[in-house]
Amino acid sequence: MYGTNAKGPRYLEMAEGYVTEIALDKNDEIIGYKFVNLGKMMASIKKGADANQALQDASGTYGRFAEAVKTIDPRHE
Repeated sequence: MYGTNAKGPRYLEMAEGYVTEIALDKNDEIIGYKFVNLGKMMASIKKGADANQALQDASGTYGRFAEAVKTIDPRHE
């Protein structure tokens, strides 16, 4: 996690895994995030699972992600 004055805080990697999207409320405050557990995904692929299915199975959300007014990619926005 890091932050700048220009863009504010950014979650890149948390305990749950690699952050792919950040959920924002109407005040542009962070209320949750979507993540991929890379260890779980790679273990599934190693066992022969389809990569797309492994990605879907290893993905999850934290916080009030479903209530987001908008989501952003923390690496590009």
